[in-house]
Amino acid sequence: MTQLTIPNLEVLGNTYVVSWSEGVVMRMERIYEHRDYHVDAEITIQDEAELSPHLLGPMRTSITKTWRGVLADLERVSERLDWRQRLTQATILVLERYRSGTPIIALGSMDAPAPTEQVLSGLLWEGMPTLVYGPGGVGKSILALNFLSAVHTGHDVAGLTAKQSNCLILDWETSERQTWWRNRDILETRNIETGAWPDPKAPASGRTGMVFYRYMAGPLHNDVEFLKAQIKERNIGTICVDSAGPACGGEPESASATLQFFEALRSLSDHDKPLQSLIIAHVTHSAKKGAHSSPFGSVYWQNIPRNTFQLESAQKENSNYSDYALHHRKSNLGALREALGIRLTWEQGSTIEALDIRENAQLRKGLALWKQAEAAIAENGPQTTQELADLTEKTANVVKATMSRDERFESVNGKWQEAESNW
Repeated sequence: MTQLTIPNLEVLGNTYVVSWSEGVVMRMERIYEHRDYHVDAEITIQDEAELSPHLLGPMRTSITKTWRGVLADLERVSERLDWRQRLTQATILVLERYRSGTPIIALGSMDAPAPTEQVLSGLLWEGMPTLVYGPGGVGKSILALNFLSAVHTGHDVAGLTAKQSNCLILDWETSERQTWWRNRDILETRNIETGAWPDPKAPASGRTGMVFYRYMAGPLHNDVEFLKAQIKERNIGTICVDSAGPACGGEPESASATLQFFEALRSLSDHDKPLQSLIIAHVTHSAKKGAHSSPFGSVYWQNIPRNTFQLESAQKENSNYSDYALHHRKSNLGALREALGIRLTWEQGSTIEALDIRENAQLRKGLALWKQAEAAIAENGPQTTQELADLTEKTANVVKATMSRDERFESVNGKWQEAESNW
């Protein structure tokens, strides 16, 4: 009997791949540990030394009890005499990794890690989930594709600085055909080549092409093993989930479904190279009535993402553009940024550019009262308390109290204007 070599273990999400230099590969996935600590797994075995390399599986079996049935099957299709030893080696390696999880580290013994950088300034941060939510049909997907295209190509967009990162769209909403045309229009309008990237692991310089894409069906947790391998192969750093409801199995109100989604999302990352994600979500019913909104479903949609943005839109009839305000509602990475204004234009493709929200009377209603007052005074001159109340849809008492304690404004002859120190 030939001496066994030391096997290598590779972990791809929830899939464990054990391989030997002589060409034998065992895959163990969908591992489940019972209350009595016995463990089941779905196993597949290949041997490149055989005329027909695929020997066994996928089949579900216990890996902590007898291998009698598996050994009998292997003996019928293989001449190797060391399958028991290989199965034992594989089981020890897999269980050791499966039960150990991520190792505990002493923070004090670590070298200082690099600070978290922004991948798209003020919107996406390295290794962190960002949630953008808003009503259906307002353009969340096309905005997200513009953001992802900017990151994928390393080109700044709408006043936002992009740090290049290979991007993958996980799409439960449309199709590859529609996304292909949209992405091509975005790139061609910005004079970026649309050819395929021959080597996704090559340096960023000289790269051209569209984002990576996958048509999705069913909850995200069903595809973790496949996606984990693809993310590694294509050197993906940023993913877009469009959208959250179907990605968690159509039960966003369920805490368990929501937590399972975020567990799957986290599982797509390597410990040493966490992914950043842009998650698109709809809003609560109250938001559709104009109330201050929140993401729909479980409270975990608010609690787990490190940054959340509410998207508001305004579009004039018979116009070829829409204006948007992205309001920063939550941040675990510093202060909330000012609302981000964006104009999306359809003309020989689509483009997005920075927008001063104060120029749009509908969108500026979501700004702080002093900013609304500043815009009204800049447009129309000094305003009475009642005029500002009418413009901002606040009560006169709220306007008077707010303006009176704001040093940027003063009252002259019964009208509010910018304080002379600010003129």
